[in-house]
Amino acid sequence: MSEPRTVFPVGPKDAGKRLDRFLQERIPGVSRSRIQQAIRERVSLSWGDEPRPSRPVMPGGEVRIEPKPSDEIVRDVPIPVLRRGDGWLAVDKPSGLPVHPVNKVKENSLIRMLRRQEGVEELRLVHRLDRETTGVLLIAATPEVSRKLAGAFERHAVAKEYLAVVRGRVAEDRGEIELAIEDDPDSPIRDKRRAGAGQQARTGWQVEGRGVNHTLLRLYPRQGRRHQLRVHLDAMGHPILGDILYGRDPQGFLDMVEGRGDPREREPGPVRHLLHCARLVLPDPAVPGRALEILAELPQDFQPYLE
Repeated sequence: MSEPRTVFPVGPKDAGKRLDRFLQERIPGVSRSRIQQAIRERVSLSWGDEPRPSRPVMPGGEVRIEPKPSDEIVRDVPIPVLRRGDGWLAVDKPSGLPVHPVNKVKENSLIRMLRRQEGVEELRLVHRLDRETTGVLLIAATPEVSRKLAGAFERHAVAKEYLAVVRGRVAEDRGEIELAIEDDPDSPIRDKRRAGAGQQARTGWQVEGRGVNHTLLRLYPRQGRRHQLRVHLDAMGHPILGDILYGRDPQGFLDMVEGRGDPREREPGPVRHLLHCARLVLPDPAVPGRALEILAELPQDFQPYLE
């Protein structure tokens, strides 16, 4: 589905205002030069005059801004559906897809692909998984079910289990990490977080298997903080295998986002972080008192690390 145009009605108090000033009042934070460029490229006036920055707006009319043209090639990756219920479905998220539109990726986000696949425009995300993370993802089909499921997450009434392959051999068999998480102001990467102050977070873990230089862990996040598992495992000294953001030089991440290539493609090992949401247990939104269990099998790129 293409982005809709933006429409601003012109009121009586706007009589005589220049078009660029009219738009700057309605789009705070955007420079006047950018607004003037948009006027030349993407603005139309309902009363038929040619749009120019100095053109006075006409009360009773509309100023229309067309969306920015996109060079995104729409593709449709099949999204496996694990289970369906009344007003919801659970899917097995593939790696490499952002779950919602972000930056230049809009039509190729998981939620828009899934709306096209299911033919249901009302589908909405209940929670989030990182772009590279795989596994169980809940989707609501109605506002009522969305509120119920989101409320269950907020009350910590949803039990979550992840599987991760981490660097190094973890000596103990099980344990718990309790470290607050905050944004990292010292990192050149805006989205990076660190253990320290901020939001309280606990993660239980147990060893599922050990290799020569890696360990398979089952993880039990007690909260759902952004990057919680990745930050906690890095702080533990066992970052997730393939994680480009934690446990390594930040230059690799910067090179990737600036178009100089993903350094993981030139290294042995996985080309994404090996983190998978394997199991969710949650209240059935349609049947009070009944629990739902949803499982997702490990993807193929975990297999070399399971022997």
